[in-house]
Formats: sequence, structure tokens, C-alpha cells
Amino acid sequence: MRISSTLYFQTGLNSINRQQSDLMHIFQQVGSGKRMITPADDPLAAAQSISLSQSQGMNKRFAENREVATRALNESENVLTSLTSQLQDVKTRLIEAANGSLSDADRAVLANALRNSQHTILGLANATDAAGQYLFSGSHGKVEPFRYEEGIGASYQGDRRDRNVQIDPTRLISASDNGFDIFSRAAPGVSSFITAGHVDNSGTAQISKPTIANPRLAANVVGFDITFSSANSYSLQVSVVQEDGSIQVNQLEGHYDPEGGSVVIDLPASLVAVGGDETVDSGVRVQLEGIPAAGDRFSIERASSTAIGDYPQTELNLFETLEQVIGVLETPTESDPVAQAHLRNVLNGAMQRIDINYNNVLTVRASVGARMSEIDALNASGSLQALHISSELGRLEDLDYFAASTQLELRKSALEAASLAFKKIQSTSLFALTSGG
Repeated sequence: MRISSTLYFQTGLNSINRQQSDLMHIFQQVGSGKRMITPADDPLAAAQSISLSQSQGMNKRFAENREVATRALNESENVLTSLTSQLQDVKTRLIEAANGSLSDADRAVLANALRNSQHTILGLANATDAAGQYLFSGSHGKVEPFRYEEGIGASYQGDRRDRNVQIDPTRLISASDNGFDIFSRAAPGVSSFITAGHVDNSGTAQISKPTIANPRLAANVVGFDITFSSANSYSLQVSVVQEDGSIQVNQLEGHYDPEGGSVVIDLPASLVAVGGDETVDSGVRVQLEGIPAAGDRFSIERASSTAIGDYPQTELNLFETLEQVIGVLETPTESDPVAQAHLRNVLNGAMQRIDINYNNVLTVRASVGARMSEIDALNASGSLQALHISSELGRLEDLDYFAASTQLELRKSALEAASLAFKKIQSTSLFALTSGG
């Protein structure tokens, strides 16, 4: 078998190049700290590494989303805390205003205090975050939530959609609450009625806060109106939701004792009104005091956070309530029993409404706290997941420096051996052997 000189040289060169390539590969591994320089080094590990890197990127993105949601909820919590304090102050002022010994001047002072509170609450309702986005305008961050009109109050300008943030692959959370749900909604799950006397009433009758003796029997009642035909007689129109969702109005007649009595509604299978019967312990009971005039009207409406059949959600606009209270406190009532009765009816209704507003704000604050707690739990879970992914990526990608150092020395020795072998082989020729012989 003949071996040409070209084959000698080519074989030696290939061997040296191969050893140099292997040595260079180890140099790259040591320099980068990575076990895989190309996917060909370990195809399965490379595929797993890509999948884990994607998961790591998504986990990081969700962590950033949770940070955004936490910041927004913290800002909302700060505003709601201030709002709670303001509503407590308003409730105190309303109790002071109900003091029958106050003069018109005293009530005017209280009206001014409530006006200041109203503007403060309006400022809180229109609060913005660090980016200039309104906190409570729903999905329209650039729209001012509430617009104030003198004598009317403030109306909501935003929408009722939340600003949702994806904080986990399976969890979409609201990072805000819209202004309607904070300032104009009854607290979810509330079961109460609110009263109002008609503005044109000419008698001195005053209606107190309703009590629910049996919530189960009163569950379908959405409201009722009392109209007096005389000081002793009234007609009662009771609105009841039927099984199909429609509202049926029942007309009932009753007797009223001006010396002090109560209107009691009993709700068995068929609606029955019992006038002045204190033995009935079911339905809704309303206490009336004073002497009504013919044509006087009073309404009792269910405060509901959701629609009941065809009966819509109750709107309890806090700013309209405050505007009504301020207006009646600024109106002189001295030596005018009718005006005094109107003042009492407005204050009674306002206290009922603001109690519901206050409870609703507390409900929203609790919801904000629950969402922040959920984010904290997901942050802890996300941190553990990030640690696990990093550990797996390290196992797949990171270089074992001890093994690499050994391989580096081995490849250096192999390269030196290949060089020496090539040197020996290239000196082997017929002429060299002849001259040496």
C-alpha cells in the first residue's frame, strides 16, 4: 500500500485542526460559562432551555404587572382611607344638624362645613395617579370621573369597566374601581330601605328609617309609596317582583293614628298590609310621626347593588345627597313646622343614604385589601417559580468548571501530541531513511 506525501500532510493537518477546534470549543465554554455553545452540543437540553427561558420571561412580565397593579391599588387605598375619614365627618355633621335646638344660623354654619367636605370628597373622587391618570374613571383614564354642577351635585362621566391587569397566567385582576361603584352604589349584599318625603308635602309628618322584621318575607318588595288622603287615611302602593322578574304594584288602604303609629307591611304568599298592628313581626315596618296633610306623599325604596328582576340597580349619588342636605340646611325653618318637618325628612333620608355609601366604601376598601393580599401571595409563588426556573436553567446551561478545566488540559495535551506526531511523520521519507543508513 502506497501512502502519498500529500496524504501525510493532509492527515496531520486535519488532526491538528480537529484538536484546535475542540480546544477552542472548551475555551468558548470557559469564557462564556455556558455548557452549550450551540444547540448541537445537547439538542434536548437546548430545547428545554428555550422553553424554560420563555417561562422565565413570562414570569418576569407577570411580576412587573403585579408591581403595576400593587402601585395602583396602593394609590386607591390611600384615597379610600381619606374618603372614609371624610364620610365619618359628614355623618357627625348630619347628626349635629338633626339637633332640633339649632338656629338657622347654626345650620348655615353646618351647611358651609358640609360644602367644604363635599368639595374635598369631590377632589378625592377625581384623584389621579403618578402618571396623571384618573383613578376612578373606569377604563377612561383621561376622563375626569365627576363633574360638579352647583345645586345639582356631581355626575359620573366615566364608564363602569375596570382596568384589568394580567398578574398570572390564569388570573386577571382589577387594578382600579370605577367611581360609580364607589360613590353611587349600594353596598353589595345590603338589605335595607331608604325613605324620602315629597318636596311638596304640606303637613308635619316625619318618616323614620325603615326596619326589616323578616328579610325573607320582604325579599321581593322593591319599594312602596304612601299617599295620605287625609290626616287619618292613606293608600299604599307596594311594588313586588314576581317570579318572572316583572314588577306588580298592589294598592292597599290603611289607617294612620296621628298620635303616633306605624305602617307595617306583611309579606306572606299574598301581600297583606296591617295598619298599626304591633303583633305582626314580618315584612317592613316604618314609623311615622306628626300630622300629615291630604296629598302628602312618602316613598320607601329598596337599596340594591344589583337589578332585581325588572327593578334596576339603586343609584345613591353621594354628591347629590350632600347637595340636597346643604340646600335644606341653608333654608330658614324657624317658626315653620312644615319646613322643619321637611328638614327632618331630608336629614333622615340623607343619613340612611350616607350610611349605605359609607358601608359601600368600606366594602370597596376590603376588596382592594383582598386584591393586594392576593397579589402578595402570587408574588411569593412567582418568586419560588423564578428560583426553580433559574435552577433548572443552571443545571441545563451552566458549565462545570472542574470538568471543563480537566478537558482543557486534556485538549492541550492532545493538540501538542498531534503536533509532535505530525512533525515525526513529515520527517519520514525514503531520502531521509537512505541518508540516515
